[in-house]
Amino acid sequence: MEKIISLDPCNFSLALTKAAKVLENGGLIALPTDTIYGVSSLLEHFEKIYNLKQRPKEKPLGLFVGDASMVKKYSKQTISDSLLNELLPGPVTLVFERSPALPSFFNPSVSNIGIRIPEHPFVQELCRKFPDQPLAQTSANISGAVSPLCIEDFEDLWNSLDFIIDGGQIVGSCLGSTVVDLSKEGEYQIIRDGSARDQTISILEMHGLTASKWIS
Repeated sequence: MEKIISLDPCNFSLALTKAAKVLENGGLIALPTDTIYGVSSLLEHFEKIYNLKQRPKEKPLGLFVGDASMVKKYSKQTISDSLLNELLPGPVTLVFERSPALPSFFNPSVSNIGIRIPEHPFVQELCRKFPDQPLAQTSANISGAVSPLCIEDFEDLWNSLDFIIDGGQIVGSCLGSTVVDLSKEGEYQIIRDGSARDQTISILEMHGLTASKWIS
């Protein structure tokens, strides 16, 4: 199987099938999102992501899910469904307290979990191939390296990846998603400005949330 496949309308289904197969077999894939390129695995193989990225174990990974209803399954959602559906899909990572449904081996000793639904059809459809579990995810780079906007930006990882979906150059900033902590009901705290900070704050405050003064 070719390691790199270009994503276009003609081979979308083929790329999706191959990516799902690699994940099922315990592999690592790189894929485009609405912000930067990410790397993903099934939850039980999340340690491979740490090894790939040379990432400190104390830095938790996030989740990709394909549908907003999955947020409530894997976290203790503190916001209304209407607000959730305004934020997701989109370039934002929502942080809530984790729920017991999230396996304890994933991000052990970390009480919160960051969840994303990128505004990208490939990621969403891939997640829907795995309706009973989310995907582990983070950026496709060595920890601390430049945020990848094309597959050439993480060429140093190609040999260690099992499959790469080439979605071309991602247009926009290289800031990644905006990360917002919503673990306290009625409050928000921006953890990382990312690419949609102002838009995210506007939506949150329109729904009555206030900026938190607590320190995480």
